[in-house]
Amino acid sequence: MSRSRTERLLLTDDGAVDVNGQAWAGFAAWCEAHAGARVELLAGPEHMHSLLVPEDLPLADEASLLSYARLQFTHYFGPAAQHWPLAAWERGACALTADLAALQATAAMHRVRITSLRPSWTLAAPAEGDTAVIDGDMLTWLRRRDGQLVELQQRHTDDELLQELKDAHLVHAKDLLGEARGKSGPDFIAQPSRSRPLMWAWAATAAAACALVAVQAKGQLEEGQRLQEQAAVLDRIARPAAVAKAKPANAAARSRAWAVARQLDTDWAALWTDVERALLPGLQLAALDLDRQALRLEGQAGEPDAVTRLVDRLALQAAPGEEVVLTRLQRPDTPGDASGLRFELVRRSGAAR
Repeated sequence: MSRSRTERLLLTDDGAVDVNGQAWAGFAAWCEAHAGARVELLAGPEHMHSLLVPEDLPLADEASLLSYARLQFTHYFGPAAQHWPLAAWERGACALTADLAALQATAAMHRVRITSLRPSWTLAAPAEGDTAVIDGDMLTWLRRRDGQLVELQQRHTDDELLQELKDAHLVHAKDLLGEARGKSGPDFIAQPSRSRPLMWAWAATAAAACALVAVQAKGQLEEGQRLQEQAAVLDRIARPAAVAKAKPANAAARSRAWAVARQLDTDWAALWTDVERALLPGLQLAALDLDRQALRLEGQAGEPDAVTRLVDRLALQAAPGEEVVLTRLQRPDTPGDASGLRFELVRRSGAAR
């Protein structure tokens, strides 16, 4: 088979499906029959969970986005999600539940090159309105407004859900394999840079320039050492007897001084600004304790979701080694009290208990 052609293969719950609709027992069976090929892998919700990040979250970069996604996947799918590979795109992230290392090892055994591994919903045309991409017993519900993806849900397919989506564009993922659509969305396979030849040329030029600079620097270093030796001789002649060194300060007094300095150096305004940025509409603070060891917030909320998002925001702001713990979330004791949920949370060092 020609290596210039890239095949498409959809990973399913019970194997794989190729662009011709042929079912395979698994990826290994396909690789055995297509040794030396290149393949673009697609996966549905059975192997890959997708998450759309709210626009109002203050995520500064991709690392912050992936940290938030890791928290969400772990919250919904348990401790196993802590080890799932993640891939990001500008609006969200995906978690791969399939064994990526095993897929790559199987491909290498048959000289198959995996060019990309993306969610199957990325094959759907970015049409305005609602689109549902069906993968076996699961579907991905996409909603676009003004060309922007505003909602993404992954749910089990049933008659009630299909009735709800009767006005949406419904399409099966296996039917999209033949679409002539470019790669887009999150990808778990690192893509080579298109400027690689130019980078090699630049690297060769830079190496030659560095060699020339090294030769010049060696001569300047030798001249500098000679001048330094002359200056040392003149300094010994002109300098009077050295002044005796002062006795070192008492160690205990110096330790106390450093402790006071660290306390005075605390940026209390920045800590309070972090709290203000994390607060959401509908949250009311009743108490706040702030010191160098922990931050404790107590207040009221109309919905549990607002408290959960507050915890997520403070977790993103936390320094390495810190954790944010929801220590209390309860209804008022008095039935007639309409003040909502009462909550208490603490941001503290991970070692503190």
